[in-house]
Amino acid sequence: MRYPMNIQLCREPRGKKLGCILACGLLVGCGSGEPAATESGSESASATVVPTSAGPTSAGSDSSSGSTDPSGSETASDSDATTTTTSDPTEDSTSSTSDSSTTIKFDVGTDIDFGQDACQAKCGNTDWSYVWLANSAEHTVTKLNTRTLEEEGRYYTRADQSGSPSRTSVSVDGKAVVVANRYVGLTKIWSREEFCEDRNNNGVIDTSTGKDDVLPFAEDECIAWFQDFPDMTVQRPVAWTSGVYNEETCEYDNQEIWTMTGAMGDMPGRCGPSGIYVHRISGDTGETLASTHIPESDLSCLFGANTPGFGAYGAAVDPENNMWFYVFGQGRIARVDYETLEYEIFSGGSYGITVDTNGRVWDDSPRRFDYETKQWANIIGSLPGSGGSGVAQDLQGRIWSATSGGVGWVDMETMEVGDTVLLPDQANYRGIGVDIDGYIWAVPLGGTRAYRIHPETYEFDFYEGLNSPYTYSDMSGGQINNVTCNDPNG
Repeated sequence: MRYPMNIQLCREPRGKKLGCILACGLLVGCGSGEPAATESGSESASATVVPTSAGPTSAGSDSSSGSTDPSGSETASDSDATTTTTSDPTEDSTSSTSDSSTTIKFDVGTDIDFGQDACQAKCGNTDWSYVWLANSAEHTVTKLNTRTLEEEGRYYTRADQSGSPSRTSVSVDGKAVVVANRYVGLTKIWSREEFCEDRNNNGVIDTSTGKDDVLPFAEDECIAWFQDFPDMTVQRPVAWTSGVYNEETCEYDNQEIWTMTGAMGDMPGRCGPSGIYVHRISGDTGETLASTHIPESDLSCLFGANTPGFGAYGAAVDPENNMWFYVFGQGRIARVDYETLEYEIFSGGSYGITVDTNGRVWDDSPRRFDYETKQWANIIGSLPGSGGSGVAQDLQGRIWSATSGGVGWVDMETMEVGDTVLLPDQANYRGIGVDIDGYIWAVPLGGTRAYRIHPETYEFDFYEGLNSPYTYSDMSGGQINNVTCNDPNG
């Protein structure tokens, strides 16, 4: 990692801001904002920071609208941004990799002495960290090392190489990802070879090693399982539950997966007046453990009143593993109880969705929904949308989403708008996430890059080599770690 400052790291309780960084050349003073070449061939830059007072004056959107381009790609716009962005296939680019694998973790938990025979619950995994990015145009998903910026694997997400993946969700222990195919089907992929199975008994694990080494679906031994959903025509949301922590094995047991589907679509990736099907899936086997159907009369799968829709769109779990999701084109969010599968429906919501450590739901407007009061809270200041994006909480108590020219954040308690970080690509940074080390990730729709942003200085590196990504959700496992491992009371 290359930062023009001296850094002293410390460990503080979760929920507290990092207090031991000593730095010179912070924020705007860090550089020009344009990438600078390094000897390793990778690029590093300090982002341009727009203070709150210099930002636009219009308020964030309270609603969203969407459309579909002729190729079937999803586009969206909100009332503050009229630009629509489409995803066009592009050629792969040469990758840009970091010259350092140094791990810096921000705002991590204190070391606790549990005794000789006890163990500390894992929040993520200190040994590895990956962000999983969907290359929708080529029907693959990239496994990108968040610390080295090296692509360590690329995988087809269906046997027919035509799944159109978009949403990815990483388990709380970082051992696996589950990918939802918009054309239906869930795929689980192990993150490390030690978890994979030598199915052909040749003594090695046959698996992808990078973007130019994509194996046939059935031959990659790190693809754990694929689960089809017959008669369904669309599937977008996917989110792991935490499972139950086993103090004897120091592992999470009974990890499960939420997903939603729709039916009666006029083409793959769409739904008709089918309502919303909710499924809770075994993380071990992919089999359905529980399911319920929300009828069309309660929550429509359509876009508006009559147009075939995209259905349930994004999803996230709260600290009790209840599922929250947004329905595109309906302007409503829903909550499904983990135990009973009873559902509640509320007005509001926008393109992206997340749940913070206190169990409050956020959309990418950004706005905050409090389940206890059943009220939405608007931001104080201006952070205009950028045509729809993901939304994510970092380890500093800030909520990040895309805005014009880059990404920006809101304080999740005060609702005050903070900084905007301008990035080089003139694009919609649809993929927004935070990894377990605290870095913010921004992935332009339909581009070739994934940006990693330092949470304190806003300097960024990027990986180049993606193929027209359409990706967002809990793509690095930061959200499930926040609601599982970070004490909301600090």
